[in-house]
Amino acid sequence: KAERIADDETIVVKKKIKGRKVFIVRARGPGGRLGKLGKAVEIISKRNKIAKIISIDAAAKLEGEKTGSVAEGVGVAIGGGGVDRSYIEKIATDSDIPLDSVVVKMSQEEAIMPMRAEILVALPRVLKIVENNIANTSGRGDVIVVGVGNCTGIGNTKREAQKAEELIKRNAAALKRQEKEEEKERTKTVNKIFRM
Repeated sequence: KAERIADDETIVVKKKIKGRKVFIVRARGPGGRLGKLGKAVEIISKRNKIAKIISIDAAAKLEGEKTGSVAEGVGVAIGGGGVDRSYIEKIATDSDIPLDSVVVKMSQEEAIMPMRAEILVALPRVLKIVENNIANTSGRGDVIVVGVGNCTGIGNTKREAQKAEELIKRNAAALKRQEKEEEKERTKTVNKIFRM
């Protein structure tokens, strides 16, 4: 069950993962909100002993990288110079909390488009990385997992998330059909040119 901690734009869910209490923080969907992630992390960390903070975000892929590839790192995975990153970094520094991050690579164009199937396919890998990270967290305390970015089209329940996943799969199938049709048309045009 989602809990209101910081404001109307941010949700927090408590879950037991790998024997630890985990606070999952993200923007409230399905609207295009970003949430007040830093404030939520601050409130949670004041009320609980925190052993680690893990952030998950999208990142711009480099030339040659595939959409949906996953990278792990340290620090807060929040793009730009936002207030939320500063909040979280200050909390972590003041309380000596390790910061880990996981990013899913995509182009700048893909970041503003409906989600592509390649990004959806990365989800199980991201979940496995986060679960392993939680399992390998040393010291006592809870873990905060911060899902960064807007939640446009993704509701706040498991059922709403499943509906969004089904829509992404349907859109991906339609896009593949469209790409095949366009490829056929290009082939026809090329063949016509060479016959002249």
